[in-house]
Amino acid sequence: MNTPTRLEFLDTTVNFGATRALSALSFSIGAGEIVGLLGHNGAGKSTVLNVATGAVPLTSGRIMLDGQELPQPLTPTAASGLGLAVIHQEPALASNLSVLDNLLLMKKVGGGKRHRRAAAEGALRRVDPVQSITLEQPVSSLSLGERQMVDLARTSLSGELRVLFLDEPTAALGDRETKALHGLVRDAAARGTTVIYVSHRLPDILDVCDRIIVLRAGALVADQRTADMTTRSLAHALAPDLEDEVTFVTEPGSTVLEVGSGRQQFGFRGGEIVGLFGMAGGPQFRLLDALFGLGDPVDARMNGGAYRPKDPNDAIAKGVHLVPRDREMDGLIPALSGYDNVALPWLSRRRNRGDSLAESYRLARRTLHIIGPGGHAPIAEFSGGNRQKHLLARWMFPVAPAVLLLSQPTQGVDISAKRDIREAVRRLASAGCAVLVASAETDEIATLCGRAYVLGGRGSRELPLTADFDSRLLATLLDLSDTQSAYAPLEALLQKS
Repeated sequence: MNTPTRLEFLDTTVNFGATRALSALSFSIGAGEIVGLLGHNGAGKSTVLNVATGAVPLTSGRIMLDGQELPQPLTPTAASGLGLAVIHQEPALASNLSVLDNLLLMKKVGGGKRHRRAAAEGALRRVDPVQSITLEQPVSSLSLGERQMVDLARTSLSGELRVLFLDEPTAALGDRETKALHGLVRDAAARGTTVIYVSHRLPDILDVCDRIIVLRAGALVADQRTADMTTRSLAHALAPDLEDEVTFVTEPGSTVLEVGSGRQQFGFRGGEIVGLFGMAGGPQFRLLDALFGLGDPVDARMNGGAYRPKDPNDAIAKGVHLVPRDREMDGLIPALSGYDNVALPWLSRRRNRGDSLAESYRLARRTLHIIGPGGHAPIAEFSGGNRQKHLLARWMFPVAPAVLLLSQPTQGVDISAKRDIREAVRRLASAGCAVLVASAETDEIATLCGRAYVLGGRGSRELPLTADFDSRLLATLLDLSDTQSAYAPLEALLQKS
């Protein structure tokens, strides 16, 4: 059944100086259609979102909404008034305000205080049915995934929503939260809202989208129905020249790190990559923080001796490095250059002179295939995937770790960047490093790790990951309806000081 055209790009071109971000791009999307918008970092996906919502100006061409040309120049306020909304990977929320204040900020919700609160509560519960977020919580206390859910709830209070743009909406979400989000997306589409879904997580795109559009260098290279595509064919459309990954096979060495005791003991050996899989916001992330000297201490031993770091500096001195999952809030420093972001923790260490740090940075760029401006350009000028590579470079190259803690290291990056990151991590493991990967993404665990500890409803269990492993089996081991029992075994290891 054909639906009326809701949004149409006609020969749309966007230039940033000498750089052409979109090149005579033309496509149309029907009312109530869910379309996946894919492409490598720098392919033009964000530009499509920004030009349609008034964040950047149109150089030439036209954009039509329900048969009417969008006024140019278009402002974000005007776009919002026309029913165009975007939820970015980094939510634009006021961190010093509560969740309730953010939900009602600049939203026209009628009625008295009690009615507005009830409307906000209803919007929040639609995206967070398990009530992990309260209206009174300060936004600064929320994880990235929780902030995304608040942003989505806020958008649902806007009144008529004709087009919803989602920019990496599931990047920080686990399977349960992703399924809930996809249910909301389908509900919105059923009510006539057109959804443009930008993501690097190919299974999510195939799960919820009706159609897939692929961009490369600002131009359209594929436009197909989802039913006609598989993960493999979609990956090929994104990167037709991408060769199979080289697998670095190593023989694991002796145990470097042990956590817990008795039946609830986790062991990690040098030369292997081990996953810790659980729900979004689960204790696998707090375990990594504890091993880095953050939060409550953990019962652990390193190389046979007690390991109880006082703080991150103590952990670093013992050879334990952490790549946090929220690169923008907990990792990178926006005011610094790419080089300075990599060198920062090592500048005060005498063995790392400026020349050796510079060589480490050059090696990191070659090994991780970092592209973009020179190293002295602000980190903000690099794409999201290349910013993530800078964060990994900080903890992998100036000083090689004995234990590398990775928290969702391939979150929100494209298929090519994921391959670069996996290969660099495998090389590090092959040199004898013990690598721990905490994640709520089944595919990330399955493609990066050799084995994993899965936190299930009846306790933690170890699971070997073989070449023919179906990553969806990981999710079936989790009793997602019983949060307390799923977390209890690992929670017991996070002991109060």
